[in-house]
Amino acid sequence: MDPRIRANGAELARLVREGFTGVATEGVEVRLELFRRPGASFSGRAYLDPPSRPRPAPGTRWLIRLQLPSVLRNRGYPRTYRYAGRTTAPWITVRDWRERLVALVAHEACHVRQFREGLRRSEIQAERWAALVLEGWTTPAIPGLLEQLEAG
Repeated sequence: MDPRIRANGAELARLVREGFTGVATEGVEVRLELFRRPGASFSGRAYLDPPSRPRPAPGTRWLIRLQLPSVLRNRGYPRTYRYAGRTTAPWITVRDWRERLVALVAHEACHVRQFREGLRRSEIQAERWAALVLEGWTTPAIPGLLEQLEAG
């Protein structure tokens, strides 16, 4: 985690794990980096082949880079958004930065699942997956949700 991100590292690690619900984490490295543009929001990218710089940890097969603001606050929430330029993507509503992070991680984790299974990379499918993970995270009493997620 980039030390310029002022947040509880243990809480961020827990939220990243929650975002991986239904997706295996073996061989995945997740990096939390400071967003370079002031005032920018959350952003992420999953790599089929990790870049050589900076060097990934030994055993890394897939890399996820998450760019976060330096201060994680709940100003501007709740927020409803849709993946830019994709009119068939679902609208997702997040109530705070924690839900935003879980949805972002779930989106990128879906790409890792697509890479691992040799599937076509689909932003729409990743957003649908993120919405489903977020729904299960905010409403954990939904019967059979984990089975739905694992069935994909």
